Amino acid sequence: MEQKRNLTKKLIAESFEVLMEKHPFEKITIRMITDQAGLIRPTFYNHFQDKYDLVEWIFCENIIREVESLLDHGMVQEAIKFLFTGIHRNRQFYSKLLQVTGQNCLEEVMGRHFYELFRKSIEQRGIKKLPKNRVLNVDTLSHYYTLGLLTSVKAWLLMGDEDISVDELTEAYEFLLTHSVYDMIDDKPEL
Repeated sequence: MEQKRNLTKKLIAESFEVLMEKHPFEKITIRMITDQAGLIRPTFYNHFQDKYDLVEWIFCENIIREVESLLDHGMVQEAIKFLFTGIHRNRQFYSKLLQVTGQNCLEEVMGRHFYELFRKSIEQRGIKKLPKNRVLNVDTLSHYYTLGLLTSVKAWLLMGDEDISVDELTEAYEFLLTHSVYDMIDDKPEL
């Protein structure tokens, strides 16, 4: 029964992705999705609350689940690369969805899931070498790194430069993770 349920969800997701190639998100109706999938409208609501719920499921199914698994096995660099690869594989789809704003939009979904990934990783591994400071806690660190990752993904997708490879983005993001802003600012600017 669960296998059939997952197949139906995947069929709905594929139909939605096909429609996103031709139509803006706002113009796609549930009827259009179910017609494209060859299903009846109530079937959609048996699996998803709305289009936003579908977008979140697609993002989690295609990217977050595997990233979580890699992180659980201590494979941080592989998880970062998989995240960027998964987004790159469906770059046009995610680029279009990032232009949708409002509650439950893709940016909010990404932020929520990135936060949970950082929080879980920090809690599992623990915090080391931090000064005693109430601001420096798991919640603050998770938010801080979530914003950095979300900004990196958005800039990459929305800048429209498709020549930037996954390897180049991964390298840039890892550099940002391992360097302070003080490492990047010239102490003695030329006048």
